[in-house]
Amino acid sequence: MRQALWSTGRYFSYISTQTNFLAAVTQLAQSRELALDLEFDDNRYTYGLNLCLVQIADREQCYLIDPFTIKNLEPLWELVDDPSITKIIHSSTNDILLLKKLGCRPRGIFDTEIAARLLNHLRTSYANILQVLFGIEVDKTNQVSNWNTRPLSEDQLTYAATDVLHLHELKDVLWQELVALGRGRWLAEECRLLEDLEIKEQSDRHLKLKGSERLTYFQQFLLKQLFEFRNQIAQQYNRPPAMVIANETLVALALQPVTDFRSWQNTKGLMGQLKDNHTFKEYRYVLDKAEQAAEQLQLTHQRPFRSRRPEPLVGADEAMLRRQRIQAVQAHIAQEVGENVVNMILSPGMVNEYTDGKPLEVKKEYARQLIEQTAATLHLTL
Repeated sequence: MRQALWSTGRYFSYISTQTNFLAAVTQLAQSRELALDLEFDDNRYTYGLNLCLVQIADREQCYLIDPFTIKNLEPLWELVDDPSITKIIHSSTNDILLLKKLGCRPRGIFDTEIAARLLNHLRTSYANILQVLFGIEVDKTNQVSNWNTRPLSEDQLTYAATDVLHLHELKDVLWQELVALGRGRWLAEECRLLEDLEIKEQSDRHLKLKGSERLTYFQQFLLKQLFEFRNQIAQQYNRPPAMVIANETLVALALQPVTDFRSWQNTKGLMGQLKDNHTFKEYRYVLDKAEQAAEQLQLTHQRPFRSRRPEPLVGADEAMLRRQRIQAVQAHIAQEVGENVVNMILSPGMVNEYTDGKPLEVKKEYARQLIEQTAATLHLTL
């Protein structure tokens, strides 16, 4: 299926067969710059983080690749992995993390959102940048639509194509401005850092739930086991965990466990299919086993103390002087490069750590040089 997107005068094709997929990859491999975007579902309509559509375009043609019917995307990932081919992505962090989950290691990234931030744009979403630079209005109605459904609607396909068909032009404009300001190297370093992003598994995701701070150490242990229990059920039904057992219900079940089947049936926030005796017995088994383990670990029925900011390594007077120095550098940099750029160079967290007596650690080379030059200009030692 080949359709025109009239706002650009270019075409997009929906790719759902292996033959068309391989032909599209062959065409894309001829280009040194590819615009890329992904539509995915992250526990909104189904369980887990799932790729739903790949949008990729050269300067002539856009392909919407359906991963539900094309199971082996390795030929495409080889292009994404190739550092000699620039991948133009807007706000690429989530895309990169998902690609790595799928076994892809994207390199050669040009992130247009970061480029816009380095040019001191205040609002850097894709829709805002297109409006400011090109006067293009983007309809975001389908942004949160269900990309798991098939067939995808005409509006969904048009929206998906729009997300990449302006990226080449956007990249050209932003890059020209960055070079004119001498910030091309800044973007190159920022984009290289994106290649090193990795998925961090969190062992305390249950403690992110609202209300978990009210729980004792003992109850938090119960919550962790119930959290895993809910994930297993959600995976079984292919539903988002919070739709299987609501977050507040999960916390309540750890805070005040349900002991009888009638109460289980009357529990709010449970998916209807779970209000049966079999699931209740599973819940009680998980809970009883967790309580026994918590007792063996001798976990207390006291609430954890809220963590406080670590004590400064220097006295109050020295801390004040350090803050004055670092803020003077920060203010001077902001005046030179823009209020919205300075946080990428010298963030509030870095300012606070330096104030507390820690060494100033700057991982970005361009930022380190700029901070050192500014401090020297102001005759300050950091």
